[in-house]
Amino acid sequence: MKKWIAIFIGLAAAVGLMLTATGAWIKSRQMSVAIIGGADGPTSIFVAGKINGAAFMEAGAILVAGGLGIGLLLFLVFRRKRK
Repeated sequence: MKKWIAIFIGLAAAVGLMLTATGAWIKSRQMSVAIIGGADGPTSIFVAGKINGAAFMEAGAILVAGGLGIGLLLFLVFRRKRK
């Protein structure tokens, strides 16, 4: 039973690392946003950058590749256990 706990903890760590790396990569490519205003007047929001969906496609590709890698590792672990 302890082996299952170790596998689960390792899998959770791998998923967390993959999500953290993807989030940091997405954050480094985000555009700048500035909010100018106060409590007594109108508020203006300025956005510097282009709105582009390519970054989300690249992040999705990274997540899919990571998921396939984790799935392959799990397949190899369980296949070896059956033999």
